Amino acid sequence: MINWKAIIFGWITTVLAGLMNNLIFVLIAAYIANSKSTSLLAEYGDPLSYAVGIFGLFIAMAFGGFVTAFFARERVVLHGVIVGFLASTTSLALSAHVGELSFVSLLFVVFATLFTVIGCLTWDKFSIHTPKAKQIG
Repeated sequence: MINWKAIIFGWITTVLAGLMNNLIFVLIAAYIANSKSTSLLAEYGDPLSYAVGIFGLFIAMAFGGFVTAFFARERVVLHGVIVGFLASTTSLALSAHVGELSFVSLLFVVFATLFTVIGCLTWDKFSIHTPKAKQIG
């Protein structure tokens, strides 16, 4: 049975963590753009800011999966896939214009869902409350 409380709280947590990640990404990108005097930042500033943003996004997704698994307690992988898909498609729907979906968008959804499931499995590994045999199904 699907635990709707786990899906709702997991989705809200993932979206809020993603928004905080976006704020941090914008602040880091603004700092790098304003401090082009350093040759290292001038050369690697843009890839560095994108790497920090992507890493932070996947950490936010894993945190959302962790919260999802905390509320689900059973079939955490299924709940993680649902929350990861919902959160990543919500992010894409709010940030993309119609017709701009591409292969990179598909990769974003796949990896975001994967990191949400990783967060669920991390909670499942370190929790003593979840029966390990009831993860899938």
